[in-house]
Amino acid sequence: MPQSPAPALAPPPEGIYRTFEDLLTAVQRVAKDQGYGVVKLRSSNYREGKPTRFDLVCDRGGVKYSSTAKKRNPSTRKVDCPWRGKAVCEVQLGNQWRFVVQEARHNHEPRVPTAAPGQENNPVAQSLRSLVHKIDRLSHETSQGFGRIEGRLESLEKRLDVFEQNQQNQQQQQQQQQQQQQQQQQQSHQNHMVNSRVPMMGAPGMLDSRMQQVEARMDAMESRGMDMSISDMDPATRSLLTGTAM
Repeated sequence: MPQSPAPALAPPPEGIYRTFEDLLTAVQRVAKDQGYGVVKLRSSNYREGKPTRFDLVCDRGGVKYSSTAKKRNPSTRKVDCPWRGKAVCEVQLGNQWRFVVQEARHNHEPRVPTAAPGQENNPVAQSLRSLVHKIDRLSHETSQGFGRIEGRLESLEKRLDVFEQNQQNQQQQQQQQQQQQQQQQQQSHQNHMVNSRVPMMGAPGMLDSRMQQVEARMDAMESRGMDMSISDMDPATRSLLTGTAM
């Protein structure tokens, strides 16, 4: 059976408020009277650039302080208090804010006893509580700031990885293009050499063809010459066949 919260650490009542500032002021006032503080943990659900939800925690929530270098005030030491609540801006309520207690338990004693009537506005107590609230708020904001810095560093590292990969791809493409150009030049040179050798290789064939034509003509002339005497030939032909000068 869950343990009910101690009477001195009763949670602020749930309700609806016109603005978040009104809600936080009312919640912190009740918490202060009970001996603990309420601070903002994070904002979320942004609409038109403005948050529509705030997570609230006890000011003694968070990791326990275990360092021995310096003793911390027991009333402000972090003890991982589980108390938490939320403030949500609801459209159905005309953009008013609803406060809801999500966990009412505390794991610590009240910071200061509930003030007697007429003493709750003691200037020293108010200053101390205000200082504690500011320190806790700065602690949460610092943690959120480190988180944002880490996120930006991760984004920059990813962009650098992409840039380096693109450079490697470009270098590989340039090398491939150079290799292709060299291969094309070599192939072009080989083609030129082959083409330049074609007429030389074809020269004997052309000479053979012409020689065959000349021999055929000579055969024809010789066959005709058998049918006529040399004296019947014209002087030029007779000189060619007999080898005598005219």
